Amino acid sequence: MLPELPVEDFVNGVAELVRADRRWVPEAEGEKSLYLRPFMFADEVFLGVRAAQRVTFSVIASPSGPYFAGGVKPVDIWVTDEYARAGIGGTGAAKCGGNYAASLIAQYEGYEHGCSQVLFIEAAGKDRLEELGGMNVFLVTDDGKLITPALTGTILDGITRSSILAVAADLGLTPVERRVGPDELFDGIANGTTVEAFSCGTAAVITPIGAFRSTNGEWKLPAGSEQTLAIRNAILDVQYGRAEDTRGWLQRVV
Repeated sequence: MLPELPVEDFVNGVAELVRADRRWVPEAEGEKSLYLRPFMFADEVFLGVRAAQRVTFSVIASPSGPYFAGGVKPVDIWVTDEYARAGIGGTGAAKCGGNYAASLIAQYEGYEHGCSQVLFIEAAGKDRLEELGGMNVFLVTDDGKLITPALTGTILDGITRSSILAVAADLGLTPVERRVGPDELFDGIANGTTVEAFSCGTAAVITPIGAFRSTNGEWKLPAGSEQTLAIRNAILDVQYGRAEDTRGWLQRVV
């Protein structure tokens, strides 16, 4: 029920902040960046249960280093079907603060098992993968497919996710968006048909996954992450201007 900001106003707001904060943009070495976070919140004197009639839209910026302090190293992922970050008919497809709040108890359970993030299995049917607490998930198969769970209303349609699907064909992979069951994930790793996995998001960019863990065991992926790193480099090369932008993704601000 929040209002939609016109695209031109949104882009201009982001651009004006970057111009104002241009001195805070770090050097590109070490994958540093100026992290931008647009957000909107209710802003009115009212106590009750209804949609906000007045909101404030803002953009904040902060110099940022790599999302994972250890660099580009495979991370381990905790898989849960006990907790859910979002439900069908809810706010899973939106960048909603409540989605993060709902993911935190599972996130800390993952920490207790030595994992950096949590992969959620849809809680009602327990028959399909969704996404991580703050990132989408991808699988690479031995026959050249790049598979990610289809958007079902509980998964965020992230920009990094869309960018990866766009460049996959350039790298000889076949992008596939479809329902993926937890058994397919675990069995694919066990029998060698799933050879790589990675997570992606605005801040994390692309991070290789080394293993998935759950209350039922651990499934380790082969070392190397060759395709994952190729996709990662292709995305970053465009972002940092090292490769030609053939899709019109870049916009010069200053």
